[in-house]
Amino acid sequence: MRPALRAAVLMRAITASVLVPLAGLLPIEPASAVSHMRQALSRPAAAPAPAGLTLAAFQARYQRRLLARDTDGDGKVSQAEFIAGAERANGDPGARFARMDRNRDAALDLAEIGTVAARRFARLDTDRDGILTPGERQPRPTTRGGAEPSD
Repeated sequence: MRPALRAAVLMRAITASVLVPLAGLLPIEPASAVSHMRQALSRPAAAPAPAGLTLAAFQARYQRRLLARDTDGDGKVSQAEFIAGAERANGDPGARFARMDRNRDAALDLAEIGTVAARRFARLDTDRDGILTPGERQPRPTTRGGAEPSD
């Protein structure tokens, strides 16, 4: 039996044995319920979501993590806030802050954080497919002296 014919026979069997009795329990006309159920069953399954992070998701996560250091609530991360929240990081947090603060206003705004996140994403996305897989997000080795390579 051809696959298409097999699917049609299966659909009729499901309709007769399951959908029609269930349709009587629904608050809409049974024929309409069966029609809706047939349509739902015949729709192709949605493609699975990629197993990883897109640039937008990575930037949003990066921004949330850095903005969590914004203790005064001004929407920016000052150098003092950045350093206070960087106790676990390798290297000199002041030097990292200076590399990130492109406009030299002593605060990281959303645009600067987004730019840093995009550069980091590009560096981590080794296969250049636009998705960071769990393997690509693994901790990378540091340079001599324990400092992270520059963003």
